[in-house]
Amino acid sequence: MDLRRAYAEAARITRRRARNFYYAFLSLPRVQRRSIYALYAFCREADDIADGPWSVEEKRRLLSRLRERLEHAAKGDPLLEQDAPLADTIAVYGVRPEDLHEVITGVGADLDFAPIETFADLRLYCYRVASAVGLATLPILTGGSVPSDEMRRRAEALGLGMQLVNIIRDVAEDLASGRIYIPMEDLHRFDVNEGDLRRGRVSEPIRQLLAWECNRARGYLEEGEGLISLLPRRSRSCPWLLSRIYGRILTRIEGSGYDVFSGPRSLPTGVKVYLLVSSYLRRFLWGSS
Repeated sequence: MDLRRAYAEAARITRRRARNFYYAFLSLPRVQRRSIYALYAFCREADDIADGPWSVEEKRRLLSRLRERLEHAAKGDPLLEQDAPLADTIAVYGVRPEDLHEVITGVGADLDFAPIETFADLRLYCYRVASAVGLATLPILTGGSVPSDEMRRRAEALGLGMQLVNIIRDVAEDLASGRIYIPMEDLHRFDVNEGDLRRGRVSEPIRQLLAWECNRARGYLEEGEGLISLLPRRSRSCPWLLSRIYGRILTRIEGSGYDVFSGPRSLPTGVKVYLLVSSYLRRFLWGSS
């Protein structure tokens, strides 16, 4: 297997598909960055299977096959060349395969999507599709050291906050796919129903609902920022950039009066580049170690 070629392909997938993550990954040293690309490519494949054009039965088969490939990669025996970077990353940094299995479980939940009743239910979903990804990257960010419990707690919060921002931003897109990720208990709290959301107008109850969700997301982002000071200085730019990018998306949503129906609230490329440059400047404050 050509490991260099496989790493290069993982990098291409990340450049092409990772709208926000790619800028955060650029802030990392090259060796760490390529391993992050390997993890992203794996998680991207899982997500693409869940959202793909196949039947539910075929998606389940493909996800089961992906689990088998993960198990082989964890043993240092990748079944496909594209899994070689993942196997190498697990071996070098001690990435926990259990975290990546959680990702597969999370995307698989969308195959039999049912309304999410409580925030506890949503938190479990977010843990699997987002926080578990962050937990998988932690050993790379620590340079192979075993992350502390506090690091894991903060990384879990950061992933949860980021996924909550995605859910708020993508309300209209998810509705078009027949999904509402905002918990039913929150809709009931503000007297909002699915029909109200499908009308695509920001009524006062919807504004209050989305303000509630934005405040919750911001709280988790702020909690997750505690991870930054716990990491080696060379790795701090990555979570700093992610928290800033997603925080600014929240600010744009709030500034629009919570109008998530009239168009995307993603950040312009220029803003992401500005934040990336800012992260390099912050290294002088953090030091170079």
